[in-house]
Amino acid sequence: MSVFCIADFHLSNQVDKPMHKFGAQWIDHDLKLEKNIKQLMTEKDTLLIPGDISWAINFAELKKDMIFLSELPGKKILLRGNHDYWWGTLNKNYRILEEWNITNIDFLQNNAYRIEDPDLGGLLIAGTRGWIFPDDPKWQNQDTKIFNRELGRLRLSLNAAMKLRQDNDRLICITHFPPMNHRLAVSQITNLMREYQVEICFFGHIHHQASPYHLNGKEIDGVKMFLTACDQINFWPIKIDDILSNTNECC
Repeated sequence: MSVFCIADFHLSNQVDKPMHKFGAQWIDHDLKLEKNIKQLMTEKDTLLIPGDISWAINFAELKKDMIFLSELPGKKILLRGNHDYWWGTLNKNYRILEEWNITNIDFLQNNAYRIEDPDLGGLLIAGTRGWIFPDDPKWQNQDTKIFNRELGRLRLSLNAAMKLRQDNDRLICITHFPPMNHRLAVSQITNLMREYQVEICFFGHIHHQASPYHLNGKEIDGVKMFLTACDQINFWPIKIDDILSNTNECC
């Protein structure tokens, strides 16, 4: 019973959004993901997907992508990304999955999950999509409201995790956007993670090799950061159990 993480599937089984225009690494990327996930995971495992799951803009365009995910082994926990325009309320999301007879997909928004790992004990999972930061060149006045809403959603999720917490549980977060700016400075989001003693944050969204966000455990504000955008980790999910085990050994 292990937990894995990989972001930015950008599935397009029902829409004309081929990813290979962004580079040869994206050719048949869905088949690469399927092969690698099936090689690593079992039905007892859990896969965290921090956003940009599908190019669909509504449920009508989403069905084949959700079926693709449902046929991967294990439980899937999905977080919204900036391109997940299909995402509705949690009630609507679950209602459509029920209509499609999909039972192994859950959603992370204003809530949290607890997974019992036989080797590591309890693992608490919180998170939110996140947003760009005020020093981003694309920042506009209306972004203030979105940023503050995401900050509030993260606190709601972390509070939900605290209600699930048992002795010796460990807490991780997933976000879609990086939780800090391009200078890797501490932020309101990393401050909040530190306040709740989050150990590790896994994020996606970044697809540029030269980006400063290529982090593989760098500690910022007391939280270890990992980029998990699928094209940046060669379409192989990160095994969270191994990272937490190494943290134990280091400490």
